[in-house]
Amino acid sequence: MTVETSIHCPTCGGSGCIGPSGNILDNLYTMYMACSDCQTDPKIQKDVPFWIIKQEGYDNTQCNNCGARHLDIVMADALAVMIKHGCRNNEARLFDVGTPLITIGCPLAFAPRLKTDNLILIADNIDRQVAGELVNIPEIKGVIKRIGTPAQSVGILDTDSEPHTYELLAGCDMRCDVVASGFGELCIYKSQSKIHIEFGRESPEKIQVLERLYMQGHLAGEIVIDGFCGPGTLGLMCVLAGAKHVILNDAWKTAIENTLLNIEANKDILGVELEKLVDTSTMPDIGDEPVHVAHAKGNGCVIDLFHGDFRKLLEVVDDFDTCLIDTYPSVNAAGFVKDDTGGRMVII
Repeated sequence: MTVETSIHCPTCGGSGCIGPSGNILDNLYTMYMACSDCQTDPKIQKDVPFWIIKQEGYDNTQCNNCGARHLDIVMADALAVMIKHGCRNNEARLFDVGTPLITIGCPLAFAPRLKTDNLILIADNIDRQVAGELVNIPEIKGVIKRIGTPAQSVGILDTDSEPHTYELLAGCDMRCDVVASGFGELCIYKSQSKIHIEFGRESPEKIQVLERLYMQGHLAGEIVIDGFCGPGTLGLMCVLAGAKHVILNDAWKTAIENTLLNIEANKDILGVELEKLVDTSTMPDIGDEPVHVAHAKGNGCVIDLFHGDFRKLLEVVDDFDTCLIDTYPSVNAAGFVKDDTGGRMVII
């Protein structure tokens, strides 16, 4: 999907990957709907061998009016490519293709109708040749090879751990999730081969934690630290909740780069202007001593972004009301809690 923007994608360098959030949110609920001329649901069974699907036949032409195709049709075309190249056999099912991620992620009550560059595919056991042919399918924007198992978190577990990332084989991996809360909505962009997949559900538990804190009289007017910010989701939501100062931090360079994108893409909603203080290309992949990367302010709120070890951040920033600790499930988050800070520390 092409959107007008002056923000260039860090993956492909293009100007069509990242759009102002307001434009996306205005069109969100019609983005993946069938038009009046679209074919009806093809009702392809996802758990039957592909040879049966071929035998029964399916129409893979685009809608003459809107140019969209049903998700299952796109996945069937992808499976046909994989079978042709021998990385799937003729007994493979649509379930065996991989994980499809729509480029503007949001909860849907129906299977989406996809247009150009609306899908990123995460798959196992494929190579660059196969991926190169898959991105020739109009709807597929990028193909990512899964490394390890789906249960392994993408990114870093701690500053002394080796990064675990997937491999972008073809196309572009930039996509976003629309994150909704009682405070409002944001579009959170991610370099998906290097950032953990989150927020597939309509009301993520992490957002519910923020909403409970808000209802208890916290966040609004407070200094809030998002100590393991990832692409910035929770901290930027705290801006919408009325925090007066939000301090974002992550040791993973990709997370910092994505957070910068998300401040810029959501700046009209957040009501801030961003000032970059550091050239991120010079930063190490894993930060140690906290480095002040960027500053943003406006609309009664200040945002500061740091790259470094959270434990060392607390030596630099000791004045806060609420500190959010959102680590991966396999990490003992309690190990990062300090009792002598004077502020409340909340494990997400």
